[in-house]
Amino acid sequence: MNAAPVETVDVTARKVHQGACVVCLAVAFVAGSSVGAWLVAAIGLVLALGRYWWPADIFRQLTWRVLEPAGLLPRRDLQEDHSTRRVARVLGGAILLIAALLLGFGLGLAWVLVAAIGVMIALDAAFNVCLLCVVTYQVGKRRMLRAG
Repeated sequence: MNAAPVETVDVTARKVHQGACVVCLAVAFVAGSSVGAWLVAAIGLVLALGRYWWPADIFRQLTWRVLEPAGLLPRRDLQEDHSTRRVARVLGGAILLIAALLLGFGLGLAWVLVAAIGVMIALDAAFNVCLLCVVTYQVGKRRMLRAG
């Protein structure tokens, strides 16, 4: 089994991105369904589009172009396998876009989806716990045990 490629990642930009997403999702909830749906959709787009087109990730752009160059935040690069986090980002963006659509139709239950994604982002931001990474690891471990 081949290991995923290890690359250098700017953790500072990731943490700013995650923190901003969590704050925006909380503001969306406080704002309510009509305004909140637009903010949830915007964060969904930042997550999904920003994965494939860096300029769309306005929070990382703010970090790279303003906060780090001004010396307000130090850049911290780490070597890590980032592939599962990329999948989580696209899934989270898609779920937020679906939730925004549901909120637009007046289905308040969509806030459960928003909260779930917000909690997952907050866990990764605060404790470096990528839940999709944990699940992927556990599934792979169980497969290896069954094969062995």
